[in-house]
Amino acid sequence: MLSGTFFFADRSPRRCFASIVFVAISFCCGVSLAGDWTTLFYGKNLDGWLPSRDNTQFAIVDGIIVGTSSSQTHFLHTVETYGDFELELEVKLHDTDLNSGIQIRTQLTRTNDAGKARPVIHGPQVDLGKSPGRSGNIFNQGNGAWITPKEDLIRNETMTNGEWNKLRVLAVGPRIQSWINGKQVADVTDDGVYEKYPSGVIALQVHGVKKSPEKARHVSFRSIRIRQIESTK
Repeated sequence: MLSGTFFFADRSPRRCFASIVFVAISFCCGVSLAGDWTTLFYGKNLDGWLPSRDNTQFAIVDGIIVGTSSSQTHFLHTVETYGDFELELEVKLHDTDLNSGIQIRTQLTRTNDAGKARPVIHGPQVDLGKSPGRSGNIFNQGNGAWITPKEDLIRNETMTNGEWNKLRVLAVGPRIQSWINGKQVADVTDDGVYEKYPSGVIALQVHGVKKSPEKARHVSFRSIRIRQIESTK
């Protein structure tokens, strides 16, 4: 049985004030202000979340969200959409041969040449995988390309295999930054991507596994919280 402990967001005035000051400084004193933290998962149900394609690959086990692999890639996404925000969560890859990721500002459908919308998950993704690897870098899910520039795609060891890892994502305008276990990985600014994806859902990914399908792989998520950021320009 998989187990984990869920931690609720700290809403103390001192903590909130310090965090707001930090965000303001990060974007040139006084140009951005963060709101209150909102907990996206309380450990009891998946209210506020929806699966892609009616899949059943995500479940709550001992107060955490557990994604189980299949031959298809699946997502669990928020009902709400978000534009500029700071996101924090904890993730554990139970199997090093399973890739995962966190979608941000993601769209759920794509219109074909005939003008018909079909379900497709596409948009920026913070990659998560085994260490050493490319965890924390930004991939363009559904578009087959990295948003992180090729010269910056250096294999890193920020993820601890088989353990809980803390992920932080800051997305303000065309700039996306990521940290894993307190170490910054990505800092990319792409006006073209931002033009296509200024806002969208947050989604958890469990990547498809085509080899040895009889052995299920698992990825777990907990302590998911977000706060929206408003520009004061």
